[in-house]
Amino acid sequence: LDQEVIMGFIDASNTTITENNGINDRGVHLRIPVINLTSPIEELSIIDLGNSKSYETPKHGVGHIINSSLPGQLGNGWFFGHLESPIRGEGNVFKDLPKIANHLTNGDPVYIIVQTRAIEYLYQAISSKVVHENELELYDTNDARITLVTCSNRPYYDYRQLVTAKLIGIRQ
Repeated sequence: LDQEVIMGFIDASNTTITENNGINDRGVHLRIPVINLTSPIEELSIIDLGNSKSYETPKHGVGHIINSSLPGQLGNGWFFGHLESPIRGEGNVFKDLPKIANHLTNGDPVYIIVQTRAIEYLYQAISSKVVHENELELYDTNDARITLVTCSNRPYYDYRQLVTAKLIGIRQ
């Protein structure tokens, strides 16, 4: 599977990546072969809650935080998806995201492909951790990364599972 996934990608370390890099192409599709995930990507809407604001995670898909880095750019692109939504029926696109921690512990490579209209970006997962929802802070990086976020701690859902991945390949 590994060779099938990474075939055709050129090494991203041989590519000059800048903050803008001339890229304004948003992600349209996200794949994680090791957990058989394939999903469209939407830009996340912001909900005004009166005295605070929140992002609205899309139903049945992956949402990209609009102000975070685009695929292939320096910085951290943030992607959110539902673990499960038994009451509200909003889908479970990231239902298997917690399994990535076991793959990483076992030393298995975990690849995440973010596709734009023109280019595919290959990321390799480097960490999986769980934080309390009050400790979740969106941060930027000085390399090209993405962080996938979903709920954790059934049935309270007061923790967030974060999977972070670094850009390793590009395919046009």
